[in-house]
Amino acid sequence: MAKAKKPAKKSSKSDVIDVTVRKKILGKAPEEKHFILHDGKKLGTIYELIDELETMEDGIFKHYVHPGVNHFANWIEDVFEERSLAENLRKVERRIEAQKTILSHLLKELNKLAHKKGK
Repeated sequence: MAKAKKPAKKSSKSDVIDVTVRKKILGKAPEEKHFILHDGKKLGTIYELIDELETMEDGIFKHYVHPGVNHFANWIEDVFEERSLAENLRKVERRIEAQKTILSHLLKELNKLAHKKGK
């Protein structure tokens, strides 16, 4: 004869823990930390910055990136906590170089995540 199972203990909300793990670089910045461009357009993700760099005029890029100042690198470091990407961005002076630097970094991060999931 099988033993009777005890009814499962009901869990209270204090017993439940939700855990979300995500890379900030792949997420969206809170609205108050969006990057606001000269024309009022708001960028909330690094993907949006990549897209904007595709069509941005070089003169406008120079407004945000010039010797001693890189507003895009500062935003990425401060909001997404990506210091290594920010440091690499501070070394570039051209719009397309900036776009390639960001894309390369994102590909490396996605590759790391893919390998972690495969284990």
